[in-house]
Amino acid sequence: MIKPAFSNMRFLLMIGIVFSLTACATGGTGQVAKASSLAFLNSYDMALQDYQAGKIMEARARVLAMDAKRENYKRAQTLLKNNIDPARIRLLRHYKAKAKKAAKKRQWSKAIDFYQQTAEFSAKPEIFLTYAKSIHLKMRQTRISALLKQRRIEDKAWQIWARSYKPPRGISNSDVVFSRMQNFIKDDLEERSNRAYREARRYLNKSMPDVAYIEIESYLRWHPESEKGQRLLTDIREAMPKGLVLKSTKLKATAQKTHSKTKKQIRKSDISRLMKAGEWLKAKDAALSYQRYAGNNADKLLKSIRIGLTKAAASLFTQGSVAFRKEHIDEAVKLWEQSVIMQPDNSEYLDALLRATQLQERLHLLRHNKP
Repeated sequence: MIKPAFSNMRFLLMIGIVFSLTACATGGTGQVAKASSLAFLNSYDMALQDYQAGKIMEARARVLAMDAKRENYKRAQTLLKNNIDPARIRLLRHYKAKAKKAAKKRQWSKAIDFYQQTAEFSAKPEIFLTYAKSIHLKMRQTRISALLKQRRIEDKAWQIWARSYKPPRGISNSDVVFSRMQNFIKDDLEERSNRAYREARRYLNKSMPDVAYIEIESYLRWHPESEKGQRLLTDIREAMPKGLVLKSTKLKATAQKTHSKTKKQIRKSDISRLMKAGEWLKAKDAALSYQRYAGNNADKLLKSIRIGLTKAAASLFTQGSVAFRKEHIDEAVKLWEQSVIMQPDNSEYLDALLRATQLQERLHLLRHNKP
């Protein structure tokens, strides 16, 4: 009895490999092509199951790939006409309207996401993907303009600080305290400029020359004669997308304001209390403040807090995964939102939350906004 089972498994594996190779050879011609290559898996029941789960385009592809001679073919066509296509059009119009509204408000990130979802339900997705591409350029323009202005202001401040530690009249030019602080500033500046060069290369390698330009400009501000910096600047300019404008920003040197009121100094015991209570985000903010006041063992505290944040976020993500498998979408979204807040750089958490929120919205729209 074991041998036939193994043969069936091997047969299904071979079918899967053939399907994968077929998809690669055809260049991925869409969901209809995928469904056609596995036509024997398409049925009315499976299409209905996909439709009820909110997988509208998967359900549509199954129906379109069905052989007209198959049982329940007419029922599948009725499902397509009366349920699947109306739902697809409703979702398309919904996301298209949201995309236009977001673009009008200059909410570029949202507009891109909504146009991409509109394309998912469109018979001509290239139209909406083109819209998303043009808006993506606007988003990059907004981002680089803001970041470039900010970096120039920061560098100007560093230039002021670099000239600050000069002994005043009455104190020796070789005063140990002033000299030591001046060396600290020089070391910090060197580290800052080296990091800017590394980041410039990193962003260029990731096909983000606009952000790379911010970093290389900062590096060259401190090392204008650097040959490697000038070469990298040339590479970045050549890779810059057409239509992106690098605006010059006038910098105004402003004196630093002093505040008479000082915040209550954080104590180590306050941070420990937050950690024991599992309030990791509050503990992190408190530890950073504690570090600014040169608190003892601040680095060690921050390391412990980061470990705690990672574990807490992983626990919430696992709970969300369990809820999602049980089709408790709302609960999964809430749990995954918390995990993303704790670990905003975790791509796995971000992707899961994005898929869950999209499914949550689609199911809500289909169940509560019937045509």
